[in-house]
Amino acid sequence: MTKLWKSAQVYFYELNPVLPLAPTVAPLSSPFPISLSTGETINLALINIPASTKPIGILLTAVVNWSATFTPPSTSTTLSTPGYADATFELLRNGVIINRLTQTVVQKGTPLSTSLDFAIAVPTYELMALSFVDLSLLLCHTNTYTLRVTNLALVDPVVASGTATTTAQVGSISLVGRSFKPINKSVFSTT
Repeated sequence: MTKLWKSAQVYFYELNPVLPLAPTVAPLSSPFPISLSTGETINLALINIPASTKPIGILLTAVVNWSATFTPPSTSTTLSTPGYADATFELLRNGVIINRLTQTVVQKGTPLSTSLDFAIAVPTYELMALSFVDLSLLLCHTNTYTLRVTNLALVDPVVASGTATTTAQVGSISLVGRSFKPINKSVFSTT
């Protein structure tokens, strides 16, 4: 195996690495501490990589645990259409989007062709994982990488009576930037 580059330095941001376990008896709810609302944009993580390191690239890896909770009205009712939550996760370099991923969390346990009794809150958990190799570095200053969530849409379940709600939360977050440099510079030469 020929190695073309070596890892130069690792930069990371981590939030909420240890969270309580989700409840196993009613009322079921997400233990995640950061609440999300429809239409908002939230910066979740930020790392700065100084230009003095002069890497040829940065391998960025982001992981976000998030959830949507679908809560029935105060009395049991029939669920007609399941709820869902959409979120777009974006990586930015110096304020410019370099990669994005959109995920949808759909209410679980709801067949499409039949009505169900909807009596307890139902949390659904998702894991967003995003990787990107940035070879377009600006070496004149510090490169700032931001992980954010945006374009949030929370759609409530449709029920026979009363009003059901959808909420979304973010749990643990990590953003890692690993800079790398060539081992043999002639491999990357353009002349």
